[in-house]
Amino acid sequence: MTVGQTQKIMNVNIVTEQGILEQAILLMKNGKIIYVGPENGQEAEHVYDGKGATLAPGFIDLHVHGGAGFDFMDGTQEAVDGICSFHAKHGTTGLLATTMTAPIERNLEILEFYSNLMENKGAKVVGVHMEGPFINPVLKGAQNGDWIEPPTLANMQRVFAVARPGLVKLMTLAPELVTEDEVFELLREQKVVASVGHSEQNYDGACQCLRKGVNHATHLGNAMKGLHHRDVGIIGLAMQNPEMTFDFICDGIHLSSNFIRILAKACELHQMMLITDAMRAAGLEDGEYDLGGQAVTVHGNEARLADGTLAGSVLTLDKALSNFMQFTKIPLEKAIYLLTMNQAKKLGISDTKGSIKVNKDADLVLLSSEYQVLATWVEGKIVFEKAAN
Repeated sequence: MTVGQTQKIMNVNIVTEQGILEQAILLMKNGKIIYVGPENGQEAEHVYDGKGATLAPGFIDLHVHGGAGFDFMDGTQEAVDGICSFHAKHGTTGLLATTMTAPIERNLEILEFYSNLMENKGAKVVGVHMEGPFINPVLKGAQNGDWIEPPTLANMQRVFAVARPGLVKLMTLAPELVTEDEVFELLREQKVVASVGHSEQNYDGACQCLRKGVNHATHLGNAMKGLHHRDVGIIGLAMQNPEMTFDFICDGIHLSSNFIRILAKACELHQMMLITDAMRAAGLEDGEYDLGGQAVTVHGNEARLADGTLAGSVLTLDKALSNFMQFTKIPLEKAIYLLTMNQAKKLGISDTKGSIKVNKDADLVLLSSEYQVLATWVEGKIVFEKAAN
């Protein structure tokens, strides 16, 4: 079977922008969706029986460091293929290869590597998320403080001199440390989502930065000031202003289920995006691992540095979706936006990704009634299929 053949997925309930289309079919060819609707006897060269399962848009992860023993900072084809194949098993069809704070020369080497990356197995690398080194050392979290750099115009120019146009899709930085407005102007010119994270920014400062284009927040509630009645901070801004989008780690560890429930009531769903922030231990057994040159202990669903600091996660997006629905009681047809269309719109790729619609990429995930991933397609190619029991 090739993507050039007409493929048919039948006997599925399809999650569309208009709602769930029951007992429908989907046709795809050359990596694109060519039909979504009722069964009318359409023929295809390959037929896949969904057996009554739910067909949803493929998930997009804005913040993922690794999985299956690999890290995107490894900078090898083997690492990229390993990470992307692992996350494809959990419904991810597109992701941002997320960097760590490292010596800036290493960050530039990594950007050069991804600038030249042509193809990869599993989920598609749609760009890079630079998480560091332009962060606040006071709230560095599990980032290595020895390698933090100031967010100067000169440093930004070094980044974009190496990265091919359009590679860096998102950059986490501490805007309170920016002393040159040209930094924000350059990020806008490069069409980079400027995201506040690992930051001491207060509410008033965040409002000013929002006007300068910093309109997203990285792992809301973590590595930032908390919600306080005298300074509601970045969290308060997100609750007040629907222009402020944010992502968050829905594992019940980084944020409590009660907090997530409050977010879902206080904010508009289009603001919210599920991420994994997964590190290389995702999918592996408990034990000792490495994250950005620091030792991490994984026990159960938690990954921590020796001092107890949370160090990324071992979360996958299918589990994040299940958790969110359980915590908030929001149904699939609404919750699905938090890991598909919201991300696609933020990255400026919603014309091809983020929903099931004719002429869009055939990025698809087949879900069981318990929201377990049964199969995943990336641009019409099946990259994962769960073995039959």
